[in-house]
Amino acid sequence: MAKKDYYEILGVPKSSSADEIKKAYRKLAHQYHPDKQGGNEEKFKEISEAYGILADAKKRAQYDRFGPAFDQAGGFQGGQGFQWPGNGGSFEFQFGDGGQFDFGDVFENMFGFGGERGNARTRKGKDIQVDLEIPFEESIFGGKRAIELRKLIRCERCKGSGGESGAKMKKCSTCNGQGRVQRTRKTILGAFAEVSTCHDCLGSGERPDAVCTECAGKRVHYGPETIEILIPKGIHNGAILKLTGKGEASQTGGVPGDLYVRISALPHTIFQRKENNLFIVLSVKFTDAVLGGTVLMATLDGEIHLKIPEGAQSGDILKVRGKGVPREDGYGRGDLLVEIRVEIPKKLSKKAKEAIEALKHEGL
Repeated sequence: MAKKDYYEILGVPKSSSADEIKKAYRKLAHQYHPDKQGGNEEKFKEISEAYGILADAKKRAQYDRFGPAFDQAGGFQGGQGFQWPGNGGSFEFQFGDGGQFDFGDVFENMFGFGGERGNARTRKGKDIQVDLEIPFEESIFGGKRAIELRKLIRCERCKGSGGESGAKMKKCSTCNGQGRVQRTRKTILGAFAEVSTCHDCLGSGERPDAVCTECAGKRVHYGPETIEILIPKGIHNGAILKLTGKGEASQTGGVPGDLYVRISALPHTIFQRKENNLFIVLSVKFTDAVLGGTVLMATLDGEIHLKIPEGAQSGDILKVRGKGVPREDGYGRGDLLVEIRVEIPKKLSKKAKEAIEALKHEGL
């Protein structure tokens, strides 16, 4: 049970903002740090304890609400009547970007079994999934993209330790170094044991004697990170790229989560993709279709001269080898398939009509 007025310890009013609390802590921590001349270790620990509560929005809200009944291990004491296991437990309801719903943790919290499931001290950070739109050409030839994500990242001030420079790690008194705490919950169904990750040490079993002023001892904080993504050649629309370790940082010293990037290739105005081949419809003059010829046409690699065979018909498919999609194994490319559409002129000159009539008399 808290017997101290944390606001009074830091010398700030209850209405103070988070920045004002941080500023007051830094000033006092600098004044009473035991490594400084005239420092006071007990006073320094008291200041750090107060900041550890007031810098955490959740703990501060509980402290403001319950006052002297506040208990760092459980939010408040007394616990009479019905009480459903809440956020103090290790289960989470999180949906959307990289969310999770862990049924194992739900049962562990409600009924107290499961033990140190998954080793909470080194739990992996959360995965993130993002969607990335790319031009059609980039899905064929590949490329590089830089995206900026705002996510949980390791605190650079404390290097993920949760403590100020020179702070010493000590066994967490809340969980006695176990990383987890067990409480008995009274519900309408009876009393149940709840095992949850310790909120004070975040499951590590240790706490610094002076918490980091940047992350409030949480080891991580939300911040931007620019990530470079390599788009492989020939990637399919809807494909998912996995970037190991580019997800959110772990609060318990585990490895970061992974980043999953779902690729959405924008459609092209004239080209379509069919597996490793590209498809295009090409309009050909009536005379070129009848007599044959060479036409200039566009490809994704640039313009080429395409030979039209004599007597070409609408619907005929001409194949241009090696102008399709790069194969996933890196060997060669598919083909460009060109569908012929013969243009029939809507208006003819008198001379052209006479020529067509002559062909008609020949049975053509």
